[in-house]
Amino acid sequence: MRHLTKLFAVFGLLLAALIVVPTGATGATGAIAAAPSARTANTPIQSRHDWRCLDSDVSSPTHNGTKVQIWDCNGWNNQKWTYYDDYTIRSTHDGRCLDADVSSPTHDGTKVQVWDCNGWDNQKWTMYTNGQVVSWHDGRCLDLDVSSPTHNGSKVQVWTCNGWDNQSWYKP
Repeated sequence: MRHLTKLFAVFGLLLAALIVVPTGATGATGAIAAAPSARTANTPIQSRHDWRCLDSDVSSPTHNGTKVQIWDCNGWNNQKWTYYDDYTIRSTHDGRCLDADVSSPTHDGTKVQVWDCNGWDNQKWTMYTNGQVVSWHDGRCLDLDVSSPTHNGSKVQVWTCNGWDNQSWYKP
């Protein structure tokens, strides 16, 4: 009887493991789960501070770690972003995710970059109707650095949420 109980316990654990497969994981067939759906597709994200666009720097070929900055809106794909139902914000230019750099502990001023999407919390964001875009990693807001007058190329970072316009973003 004890062996039968152990057999049922092992069977139950195996069944539970088959049922609880994380999104994006592959099964025995190697098939990948369906891609996330777009909540908003291929539109600019503008700073309400100066109405410039969130911009993946294409002054050289993009790669993991390419900086995200603001720039006068020009309609190019490096300024178009899609917000998906997996809470990622992806560049239309190369499909990379908006990413808070976690190569060291995050803090006020941590840079924002694009990186191959990997499902980590530093690539997940909640976009609120008040314009705040909040990182799941540490609860900080997407922030335009206003320590000096803003201009094309101004730094985008994460910062403790404070309700200022430099942390408010508009996505049509």
